[in-house]
This record gives sequence, structure tokens and C-alpha cells, in this order.
Amino acid sequence: MSKKKQITLVSVIALAVVFIVCSFFLVKHLIDNQASEEKIIYTVNDTLPDGKGKTVRVILLGGQSNASGCSLDEYLRLNVSDEKYQEYQAGYDNVYINYLAGANMSEAFVKCSTLQGELEGGFGPELGLAEKLNKMYPDEDFVIIKCAWGGTNLYEQWLSPSSSGKTGQLYKQFVKFVQTSIDYLEGKNYEVSIEAMCWMQGESDSFLTESAAQYGEHLKNFIADIRDEFSDYASEDGIAFIDAYIADNPMYWVYCDEVNAGKREVAKLADNNFVVDTIAEGLVCANEPTDTPDLAHYDSMSQILLGHLFAIATSQYLDD
Repeated sequence: MSKKKQITLVSVIALAVVFIVCSFFLVKHLIDNQASEEKIIYTVNDTLPDGKGKTVRVILLGGQSNASGCSLDEYLRLNVSDEKYQEYQAGYDNVYINYLAGANMSEAFVKCSTLQGELEGGFGPELGLAEKLNKMYPDEDFVIIKCAWGGTNLYEQWLSPSSSGKTGQLYKQFVKFVQTSIDYLEGKNYEVSIEAMCWMQGESDSFLTESAAQYGEHLKNFIADIRDEFSDYASEDGIAFIDAYIADNPMYWVYCDEVNAGKREVAKLADNNFVVDTIAEGLVCANEPTDTPDLAHYDSMSQILLGHLFAIATSQYLDD
């Protein structure tokens, strides 16, 4: 690599790190201000027909920006056929979503389709998840409840009650948003069965030795608390937890190996814990946008693949 290219790469990484750190404090301020208001109420606009006792299989989706949705729709459009993009854009008749992605909210259950991410013009793993569920289970009804926020960590903002410390505001927000969504579904006469939670998070815990080392313990407690919170709606086999490795990029995510090791160890603790090996599967963050690649977020087709992998892993735990 030429000296000029090396300097450019270092500059891009340095600017990206500054951006991530600044984003962390901005996001923390926004979340704390929003969630500290005890009177905060989520509403779900009435868009679904009467369920008449029909069972809907629920997939929870949480985490930070690679869950909330910062992959770019404009590149997805370029990377797939017109026919496939029209399919994505139209959404899936048997997969609906209610999402809170950063400050972007659907405020209703709508067909899972494009542009349902945190970033304007962005999307998350929900799109590939919906595509694969539709293909694998065309006669089943699914809903995705997504609550995710970029730049957030597990050691504070997502910290669950079983961990030492103050319960995180984003954990509380997630529980309230999911419960509001479930209450709406039950009010529309749907039988709710939570099959799995998909989790894409850990980058913000990889900057410090202590938070990276504690990641596995915090994650174990988080999973237990989520299962306890929603035990009344769990499927017969319980709520599967589908995790995913963060990108293997120590220049960006300093202690990524430690965070991923924590995920790996937690996946061994229960038969319905699973971690997607995004590194072995070849997910990348290196090519989009083409002029200045966003090294923090998955390229469009890698984001679609992440959703597919979530669906395939979830399928192992779906009740027959």
C-alpha cells in the first residue's frame, strides 16, 4: 500500500472513531432524556384486521445500528434485480413489523419492507429476515417487533435488572415497546407466540477492556431477564435467543475478539441459545458507499444475508 493510501486509511479510521464516540454521547443524551420521562407512552395505530384467534409467531429484534438499520437502500437497489427489489419494496403479506429504530417509528404494524431503518434511506436485518421467513413458511403469520438504537451499549444502556448497576433506559424502553405491541395484538384477537429474539449488538462494548470482558456476563443476564419479562407469551419451547458476532475489525472495534468470545460462551449455556458467525459467513462493511465506505455498518447484501441467517437459525427452534 502506498504511503498516501495509508495516510488516507488512517484518516478515515480516525474520523470514524471520533464520529462514533461523539454519536455515543449524543445517543446517550437522547435516550436518557426520552426514557427518563416516566409518562412516555407508545401507541399502535389500528391497521390490522381482527385476528379471530389466529396465532402469530413473534420475532423480537434488538441491538444497535446493525440491528436498527444503517445499510443503504440505494445500494440494495443496485445489487439486486428489478423484480427482487420490487418484491422487497412491496413487502411480505405474512410478515408484518412494528419498529422503533432510533427516532424512526412505524407507530403501526405494517408489511415488512424497505426503508424501515434508523438511518434515512436505510434498512436493517428485518428485510432479509422477512424474505426468508416468507419463503420458508408461506402459510404461517409472523410479526417482527424491532426496537434498536445505534451507538448503544450493553454495559449501561441495555443493562438488564439481573446485572449489577442501574437498569438501562434502553432496556426499559425495549420492554415497554414490546409489551405495547403485544397488548395491541391481543386486543385484536391474535394469539401471541414469541418464538425468538434476534440480537445484533456489541460494537459499543468493544472500546474498553472492562466492558468487553464483562460482555458475556451482561449478555447472560440480559437473555434471562428478557425471557422472564415475556414468559407469558413464550412458545412451548421457550424464547430462542439468536445472537451474532460483531465484525472482526480490531482497528475499529478494539476488543472485538473478547466481545465475540463472550457471545460464544453464552451460546453454549442453553439449547435455545445460538450465535451467528458473521465472520465465517463473510459479512462485510467495506464497500458502501463506494467513495467513502462506512466501515461501521454492513453493506447492503451483507445486511440481507444477516437477516437470512437470523431466519435460518430461528427455524431450528420453531414449534412444529
